Amino acid sequence: MDEKQLQKAMQLISIAGDSKSQSIQAMQLAEEGKIEDAQQHLKDARKTLHEAHNIQTGWMTEEMNGAQIEKSLLLIHSQDHFMSADIMLTVAEKVINLHQEIKSLKTEA
Repeated sequence: MDEKQLQKAMQLISIAGDSKSQSIQAMQLAEEGKIEDAQQHLKDARKTLHEAHNIQTGWMTEEMNGAQIEKSLLLIHSQDHFMSADIMLTVAEKVINLHQEIKSLKTEA
């Protein structure tokens, strides 16, 4: 893997990890009843994941335009980080919605 591709893989791992952490923090805030803060963290996680998506899309575009992209273990690892961050974002959205509904039901009772 050349230096440019190595740098992209490490960047993707780092950015996806940041998004995943933001999603986890959002769920923790929702558990504490801080729904608005949780939603802001989720918004930040989505924005961060979009940065990771741009790296991934750029990589695919390069390959479709004829660039040789070495399929290395690090490339696969970076894609795993991206996918797990994406899944965590989806789960966090559901968890926050559930906590919001629980909070609403408790208020009504």
